[in-house]
Amino acid sequence: MKKVDILGELATRSILLEVSSHPKPGLVTPFSQGAHRDMNFTLFMKSTAVLSQGFKEVSNFGYNYKGDLEKMLPPLRKLGLDVEERMFKVTNGVNTQKGLIFLFYLILGSSGYLLSKRRLSPKNVSSSVSKITSGITKKELAPVKKSKKALSKGEKTFVAHGITGIRGEVEKGLPSVMQIGLPEFKKAYETTNDINKSSLHALIALMSSVEDTNIISRNGIDVYYEVQKKASEILEVGGVLTPVGLSKIIDLEMEFLKRNISPGGSADLLSATLYFYFLEKEI
Repeated sequence: MKKVDILGELATRSILLEVSSHPKPGLVTPFSQGAHRDMNFTLFMKSTAVLSQGFKEVSNFGYNYKGDLEKMLPPLRKLGLDVEERMFKVTNGVNTQKGLIFLFYLILGSSGYLLSKRRLSPKNVSSSVSKITSGITKKELAPVKKSKKALSKGEKTFVAHGITGIRGEVEKGLPSVMQIGLPEFKKAYETTNDINKSSLHALIALMSSVEDTNIISRNGIDVYYEVQKKASEILEVGGVLTPVGLSKIIDLEMEFLKRNISPGGSADLLSATLYFYFLEKEI
């Protein structure tokens, strides 16, 4: 297997491990639909199979790309829309991983490009994602305040609260992953040697700070801040590394189910966290 093709394998592995992690508050797991009536674990498996094919294509696109990084976004989006169309066919119109496609096409396009330059590392992927999306928040979010077209969840959140969500995250070079998700995952894994527990720990850490527009659009800004506070409190007592922290995570899962809360943005960034971890260890 060519090394560039392994990038897509690592991305697929990361997504599968994220959705397989449990007990994730409000999110789909092998044992729960979370706060999603139209999704389940089987549907995510079918959807991820679609993405796995696209991941190989976009990694090779990045590897063979000869232009400036600042001009890579339009062709990446075109490739992403193609796999998104297939995803919706397989899921019968359910949006399982649209946001994840946007995120991972940026990451894998950057990874392939850097591999061809022999400069592949999480830090350089972070920098390249930032270059590819430079100006995206100003270009795409600022005009929506005057737009009369139907707005996406992220656009509505920006108009109402000035929160830039995933666009701001990628333009800044994925700071939530680099500064929070990855360090917390590593800390937990060094102690537990358990990917499931370490993934949960990283998820809670991400929930404490990520601009999760999925929560805001479903539950409002006050619940978003409440979730951040509860996640921070779990970290303060040790997260999955202590019995008290683990018990609080289980309690939070039950609460999110009752209140229909789903930290989907944090889940996507957990997948990216796992990808960067495997990239660092294996490539």
